Amino acid sequence: MAVVEIETEEAITGSGWCEDGCSAISLIIENHLSRLLIGQDAGEIEGLWDRLFRATLPYGRKGVALHALSAIDLALWDLAGKAAGKPVYELLGGPVKPDIPVYASALHPVGAEKVQAEAKAYVEEGYQAMKMRFPYGPGHGIAGMRANEEHVANVRDAVGDDIEIMADAYMGWDFLYAKKMVKRLEPYRLAWLEEAFLPDDLNSYAKLRQETSIPISGGEHEYTRFGFQQIIEKQAMDIIQPDLRRCGGLSEGRRICSLALANGITVIPHAYGPTHIHFALAETAVPMIEYFPIPSWDDLPDAEVEPIFHDEPQPQNGRVTASTKPGLGVTVNERIFAG
Repeated sequence: MAVVEIETEEAITGSGWCEDGCSAISLIIENHLSRLLIGQDAGEIEGLWDRLFRATLPYGRKGVALHALSAIDLALWDLAGKAAGKPVYELLGGPVKPDIPVYASALHPVGAEKVQAEAKAYVEEGYQAMKMRFPYGPGHGIAGMRANEEHVANVRDAVGDDIEIMADAYMGWDFLYAKKMVKRLEPYRLAWLEEAFLPDDLNSYAKLRQETSIPISGGEHEYTRFGFQQIIEKQAMDIIQPDLRRCGGLSEGRRICSLALANGITVIPHAYGPTHIHFALAETAVPMIEYFPIPSWDDLPDAEVEPIFHDEPQPQNGRVTASTKPGLGVTVNERIFAG
């Protein structure tokens, strides 16, 4: 993870972060974007976003340049909240809901007994929805299809009919495989099928939507309102899943939400974290967010799991709400970056 800290003349510091390509992100910020920020008004968040986006066009528009811009944008929002003495969700217009449902995102193919025990544990902990991973794709043939279906059947049998279940294909399918696979999956009433194809293969996403009653989702690897506009225009997805650490930060996340609302599309951000909690609390288009619990079969002691953030809100009975502290309400755990 790459962390960006922005400090004002008043000694107020805002923190932002992103993942993937951290060395390249550091180079972009230190050698280019920092000089466009120093001396500017930190409260001019949208103007700074536009200036930085345009400055990175020759090598950006997607990928690590947007990761860098996202981290800077998050730091500016954190800073703005601290300067105003308000949590970020208040700056976004205030909460539209008291708390947010979270879904458990895990359920790897570890065998029927383990995965069923894991799914039942999530229900006992209050989760009303959970997502599993598909291990097999076109290269595994009919046997792989059967194994994928069995994985879904095991989870559905464990949780019953009143819990929502979803599945992630990790961009590993092609259209013909997906067309066959969704017919096997429809009886299990998936809440959505995630990332069946590579992110740029919008034609396959659009065709698959016409082949199945299962809602189709994706977008964690998409960038900016311009990328999501293409998804919407092609009617490629029922649910979009921007990651605010990649797509352009909170500023761009709000614009993406506006597009989704205008087109009747649900927004469920990829991944967990304080940014997505504040975002979901203030956006009507966001009904839930993702959370990564430690599976019941994992024997790693809790004490050995080093948190990325201090004071990060944790779900209780399948729901979470944002910190009321100024800014994003967390501090980065510097120990995990030591050395």
